[in-house]
Amino acid sequence: MAATSDSMKAAKQALRKELRAKLATMDDDYILRASAAVANQLFELPEYQQCKGVACFVSMPKEFNTLPILERLFQDGKSVYLPRVESIKERKMVMLKADSMADLESFPKNKWGIPEPPKDGPSRIEALDEASDLDFVVVPGLAFDKANGRMGQGAGFYDTYLEMAMSRSKAKGTKMSLVGVTLDELMVDSVPRDEHDVPLDCVLWPSKPKPQ
Repeated sequence: MAATSDSMKAAKQALRKELRAKLATMDDDYILRASAAVANQLFELPEYQQCKGVACFVSMPKEFNTLPILERLFQDGKSVYLPRVESIKERKMVMLKADSMADLESFPKNKWGIPEPPKDGPSRIEALDEASDLDFVVVPGLAFDKANGRMGQGAGFYDTYLEMAMSRSKAKGTKMSLVGVTLDELMVDSVPRDEHDVPLDCVLWPSKPKPQ
């Protein structure tokens, strides 16, 4: 079992190294255009059109750019929940409600240069709170495959959070849609998976064929 675990870890590390190198060479304007094409696919999903609350991520440089998605979420009147890392050691993050793009733009940046909801100021609804209307999650990742597999950056924040979100959804008897968004260059034949990896409902990438 340990050998299997070690080989899985090695496979993920090698793939992460390869894809991070690829991302580092990509043009920012190209990433934005490709991300906007994926955003348009997302807006056409019935699950998106019917959802009320959306948890999304705020992009790092050289990563899928969520700006087109975030702007549209507020325009469409969705409740928007954005991540804040609480503990790296415990792989803990929260998703807190943001009121507008201006609110988001006022957030302080964390150690990775990503804006996060501040720890001071007025309290914010957390996406897993009873008062939350979360029913849709835009999921980041470093690699995806056509079987809806996902590999993250390796910190484990999303694996932990998605497990809690799915448990909450199951307990409440509600539907939770998990949608991965990525670039063509980050689609792989098969993502290395283990028991902690939460399967997604679908993955969107720029050249994904439209359903017939």
